[in-house]
Amino acid sequence: MKNRLIIFTRYPVPGKTKTRLIPSLGKGAAAALQREMTEHTVRQARSTGADLEVRYTGGTVEQMRDWLGTDLIYAEQGEGDLGERMQRACEDAFSKGWKKALLVGSDCPSNDWKNLTEAFQELDSHDVVIGPASDGGYYLIGLGRAVSTKPLFENIDWGGERVFEQTMQAASGLSVHQLPKRHDVDLVEDIPPKISVIVPTLNEEGHLFQTLEKVREGFGVEIIVVDGGSSDGTRSIFPNALECKNGRAAQQNLGAEKASGEILLFLHADTILPDAWDRLVRETLADESVAVGAFRFKVGEAFCGQKFIEDTANWRSIRGGLPYGDQGLFLRKEVFEAAGGFPYLPIMEDYAFVRTLRHFGTVVTRPEAAITSGRRWQQHGVVKVTLVNKLMILGYQLGISPERLARFYRGR
Repeated sequence: MKNRLIIFTRYPVPGKTKTRLIPSLGKGAAAALQREMTEHTVRQARSTGADLEVRYTGGTVEQMRDWLGTDLIYAEQGEGDLGERMQRACEDAFSKGWKKALLVGSDCPSNDWKNLTEAFQELDSHDVVIGPASDGGYYLIGLGRAVSTKPLFENIDWGGERVFEQTMQAASGLSVHQLPKRHDVDLVEDIPPKISVIVPTLNEEGHLFQTLEKVREGFGVEIIVVDGGSSDGTRSIFPNALECKNGRAAQQNLGAEKASGEILLFLHADTILPDAWDRLVRETLADESVAVGAFRFKVGEAFCGQKFIEDTANWRSIRGGLPYGDQGLFLRKEVFEAAGGFPYLPIMEDYAFVRTLRHFGTVVTRPEAAITSGRRWQQHGVVKVTLVNKLMILGYQLGISPERLARFYRGR
């Protein structure tokens, strides 16, 4: 593909990295954040399929290989200001035959692989691609081989608030594509809120691994699996799972109790989150009027009646404001606690919980889809499952005891 993706980073030595954060976080925590952001950037970069190079300072090549892996190319950033180091990296890439060079830092966790892929694609029709940062700089810049790099990196006030503006002036006469604006992590208030993903399980060895792989793509994520007493290989997939045999509501409440994140996301073990799910969750909950969010419903398998199931579920979720647990419910922990958590019901706990949350703000269904397994419909039939689900809601609204509803549901 002749695409070279170059990551600028620093080896995370406590006291010598993210120094502006040390007064608030301490040396160790600041270095740990640098480590986590760099590892996240490398994971996203690997997903693009581009040739990867890491330009580093503050460590040795042996330390970098031990940290990030032996499959990457490593080179020291060398002397000079940031512009000189970036210029040198681009010139080296083009001298080795690469047609496109993309430079990124490690301080922008929301710069995901889809954004990086778009940047490479835009270089097919533009001379330059740039991702502006909210602090006046940029988190990404890409160039085609035919573009002279020198004017773009000279006479720039690096570290100031006019870096993006000055770079755009330097690119005058070139065709430039701007990516969406993103936030760099420079100050404590820039650190994205931590997300605790809580996954209740019961005999889910066939789905759990894939579900957790997508969760791990997120930045600043804590995974809490709460197992209900599985007899298959579920526990081997996540050996540190908590145990709770009192039903899914109790499992989810226990996970929330142990969670250290400011945001909670409750995820069924057979549901795959969408790309960039962590950014979507944070963007949604940045609006204080939102009480709870969820993703659009989509079934993973194709079968007769699939579209009907999806359309009716999304109508209920979007128009009726009643998303279910298989859409990935997410909310701020403080709202979860104020609402009293999931009611201890043997069934319909997500339905009852979302109805309670309506009193705390807006219920939002994002357009991006979470993909859930269609095994229920395939095993029992579309008509039967749909009818039973409707009867469960009707029975609950008529005041039939959840215990009785649960016996009916599980005896179908």
